[in-house]
Amino acid sequence: MYQKLSSVKTEDRIQILLKKAGFKQPTNLQNKVFSAFTQQRDLITGTYGARGKRASFIFPVLASTESSTDGIQAVIIVPTEPEVRRIRKEFRHCRSAETSGIKICELLSDDKIREELKSISDSPDIIIGTASRIIDHIRRENISLNGIKTAVVDTPANLTDLGFDQDLDFIFSKLPERRQSIIYTERLDNIDLLEPLTRKPIIISMENEKKQETRSMKNTQTINEEEIEKKIKDFIKTIREDEDPDLLNTYKKLFKKHAPFSMRGYLSAFLLKQAVGKSAYSRPRTLNTESDSDKQTLFISIGRNRRVYPRDLSRLFLSSLSIDQSDIGNIKVLDSYSFVEITTALADNAIEILNGKDFKGRKLTVNYARKKS
Repeated sequence: MYQKLSSVKTEDRIQILLKKAGFKQPTNLQNKVFSAFTQQRDLITGTYGARGKRASFIFPVLASTESSTDGIQAVIIVPTEPEVRRIRKEFRHCRSAETSGIKICELLSDDKIREELKSISDSPDIIIGTASRIIDHIRRENISLNGIKTAVVDTPANLTDLGFDQDLDFIFSKLPERRQSIIYTERLDNIDLLEPLTRKPIIISMENEKKQETRSMKNTQTINEEEIEKKIKDFIKTIREDEDPDLLNTYKKLFKKHAPFSMRGYLSAFLLKQAVGKSAYSRPRTLNTESDSDKQTLFISIGRNRRVYPRDLSRLFLSSLSIDQSDIGNIKVLDSYSFVEITTALADNAIEILNGKDFKGRKLTVNYARKKS
């Protein structure tokens, strides 16, 4: 079925694949990358935490790959094994019947050399791997990058960390001159090291766009009126049946005393909004597969007896993993341990970084929560 798309322009192919995968609203980052890609230009993007990075290159790669062509057509180079797995999972979210014939190979570690060789022997169209594994297979002459049409690089925070910049130089020396490169970096501080890998690249900085996108997403919230109505009825029932009228009258007097008359309606609405929480709000689905994916529950070996609260665990995850608040779900803190929901694609990395980390005077144990039988 994918061959039917071969006569369609790349820009139209991307739009068709988006629709088939069930997505309608690309993020700012994705719009910019799609536009640059269809111009057949190399691209260096400073993401600054912008949403939807993986999908922004997965759809262009799928749109430019022909399942009937022999040889590797696209290579995706990343610094760590967990990121290889996350990208592979995002491919599953983004693929449809039109791209089901495209073969993808993962290059992860020396321990899985037999699995890698078996996958390579199956003539993959796309390779996703760490720089070191790709280099190892090039030197063993297991793979050839002579037919590469698209090269994607997701750089680490420190480009020179563990010689990643040198690994890139080696891999790019094996690529054909006629190719298209898409390079992502968190910030554009190391752009002087990346530009030699490209030809007259389009430079994109998402520093300002990220702020605008956040504001835009907030503005697209819609209110679940049924949820709020139910909450109000629950509150009224609790007041009538459980609360102390004298104590409530004290709060009522304080409310009248300190809240200006003109602001009392807004203050009441704000307090209701805080009490209802996120469950009363919904947003239209966007092309951001990282946040649309389901959540995985993690076990954390610390709880209330260490004076730990949900906000503490939220801050720990946000600061340690450099993720968005939307990647964190429910947080439940018990006496000696806690449970945190996190986007499934980020769970492995969270365990790797947080397990054994010092927090509140003790070393954490972090792993997948066991379901009750």
